[in-house]
Amino acid sequence: MATNETTTAPDTREASPLAQRSETTARSRIRRHAERSVPTEAQRILEAGRVAHVAYALDGQPHVIPFLYDYADGAIYLHGAPASRTLKSVRAGMQVAIEVLLLDGLIASRDAESHSANYRSVVVYGVAQRVTNMAEKRAILERMTLRYFPGRTLEVDYAAATEKQMRALEVLRVPVEELSAKMREGGARGPRDADPPDGSGHTAFVVQLGGRDM
Repeated sequence: MATNETTTAPDTREASPLAQRSETTARSRIRRHAERSVPTEAQRILEAGRVAHVAYALDGQPHVIPFLYDYADGAIYLHGAPASRTLKSVRAGMQVAIEVLLLDGLIASRDAESHSANYRSVVVYGVAQRVTNMAEKRAILERMTLRYFPGRTLEVDYAAATEKQMRALEVLRVPVEELSAKMREGGARGPRDADPPDGSGHTAFVVQLGGRDM
């Protein structure tokens, strides 16, 4: 038996400045399943995500690198070793694309072509800026620690980074120039998935995953 598709209540919140940056040019426009565009969910997806895939091109060669990250006030924050090829390249002012995905479920259909997934995703475009103020760097990194380890208290559960350690770390801010946000939810939608059992043994169902965390 097919899983009934869920219905999402209309989001009546006033569009945030982040949502207003959605699909502003051709590079961020959603073409396939445009009805799944959810600009008002972009901020919540970025706040709930755990891994950001950063894409850039160097000497004609594309690269995609996963990062732990932080999101705050319309910007994504990345960090790593200053010698990192990715950070050295990105901090030079090139355009980057950053993708965050929350995989919420796997959709099994009665037909091969209708198998799918439930997800929430955001693709962000922007140019990285170096964060050089030491107090700001420290605040960003401490906020990021709390993001991944809620409840841990600085100087109680762990020691603060030293000045030497802080200077040995690169922190980049990527203000969101534009973005696209997309979501699928509900059950199987194949042509036979809502039909009663027909004796074939073919089934449709949803495997819930851990992505739905808000």
